[in-house]
Amino acid sequence: MTPPQAPPKFAVFLIVLLDVMGLGLLIPAQPFLAKHFGAEPSTVTLIGTTYALMQFVLAPVWGALSDRYGRKPILLTTLCMTSLGHLAFASATSLIGLFAARALAGAGAANISTAQAVLSDTHAPHERSRAMAIIGAAFGMGFVFGPALGGILFKIEPWAPAVFAASLAAFNIIFVTLRVPETRRLTERGEQSRSKVLDFFKTDKSIRPLVFTTFLSMTAFALMEQTVGLYIESVWVQASGNEGMKEATSMTATFLVIVGLSAIAVQGYFVRKWLKTKAEITLCRVGLVTIAASLLLIPALGAIGSFPLFLVTAVVLAFGSGMFNPSMAGLVSLACPEDKQGLGLALNQSSQALGRIVGPTLAGALFAAATPAPFLTGMVLTGIALLILRPVKATR
Repeated sequence: MTPPQAPPKFAVFLIVLLDVMGLGLLIPAQPFLAKHFGAEPSTVTLIGTTYALMQFVLAPVWGALSDRYGRKPILLTTLCMTSLGHLAFASATSLIGLFAARALAGAGAANISTAQAVLSDTHAPHERSRAMAIIGAAFGMGFVFGPALGGILFKIEPWAPAVFAASLAAFNIIFVTLRVPETRRLTERGEQSRSKVLDFFKTDKSIRPLVFTTFLSMTAFALMEQTVGLYIESVWVQASGNEGMKEATSMTATFLVIVGLSAIAVQGYFVRKWLKTKAEITLCRVGLVTIAASLLLIPALGAIGSFPLFLVTAVVLAFGSGMFNPSMAGLVSLACPEDKQGLGLALNQSSQALGRIVGPTLAGALFAAATPAPFLTGMVLTGIALLILRPVKATR
């Protein structure tokens, strides 16, 4: 008996949730494991660069292939790569091993745009932005349960979070195989095979400011993401050695859990409600202003020295990114022709990945120069992103 097919929204939600949980399981401990293998702060942040580099390179490839061959085979291929990457992370015995494992997992994680394309395939244009918020809610839940479990499992065994992440990816493979239908209508393979990523980007002028804005906002977010654990350690952790590493990991996990809980509320309820009456471009702009405010608050509240008060920045950050991300994905989808949804959304994801390359690359040096520098630089970048969005008009 064939299992019933899962509704598209639920299918995409579960796929992304398990994907992000796998990433979240490793984030709290990743910088401290790298330091355990002898990495300096500037090298620690390059692990995130490696992960994002693979996303940057492969996101457009997976998007174009999913337009040509269908969403399901691409999802299965990338999920297999993710599972193998997590297993490699669990068995790593050197810094090089950590880098190789994150590269493989990053190649698989370039599939988010393919999941977004499933929603584009199954929703009318005016419903897409609200549907994209489902992905944001999945991200939020993933960053709640992932870091929380990661902090617990890391105290048991350093390799335990990665093994659990690999098992989540394996479950995802089974779920996609049995319950997720193909949503792409493969009627124009010839045209798809002749399309080129760069040609599409060059000729479609409406997508350029959107993709560039995404790049700047993600660079700002990555500057924060890669250094907030080191910042927390420098301000609040007094212990050294393994005890200090565990304390810093636990506090970083708490920060990320607060971000995730807030993101669930914002994207699971508020953004879906606001998009009924507000234009996507409006929420993008308000989101950028809120992100900039949160980045300024991090060093400001950190200087006060109260960690519970510092957690307010996690809530503000989640509100800003929660408004910006699904609204921007909706704008990109609306700007792309129907037969280029996978490619257009992949370009947007690729720009996010490029931000995750540039951000971590700069983060270590900026943090070494001055602990507030990564956050203040991110604030400036979000301001530039706001200026780029000024000419963009509302779609409804």
